[in-house]
Amino acid sequence: MKLEKQYFWKIQIFGKWKTTRFRCTEEHIKDEFPEAICIESSLIERLVPETDEEMVERLRVTSTGVLMNPGQFLPPKKPAPSADFMDSLSKDVPF
Repeated sequence: MKLEKQYFWKIQIFGKWKTTRFRCTEEHIKDEFPEAICIESSLIERLVPETDEEMVERLRVTSTGVLMNPGQFLPPKKPAPSADFMDSLSKDVPF
């Protein structure tokens, strides 16, 4: 996991300075608003997962820090449709 520093920013839109409604990193804001000014007091440091394994592990932990079931975030397997079902679909089509 990598540590990201996120801030609120003052940006200039249509000649007026406004504060962003969300926190973001310097790299993200400078792409669209190169003149953006950082609000230092709004700093939040977040650990951001870099790999899929880290993301799954992160999702297993609730806001209280309690681990959930390991297989909870795996998508359920859908059974393949039977041949009889597929045949009935082709008979119902009027064209």
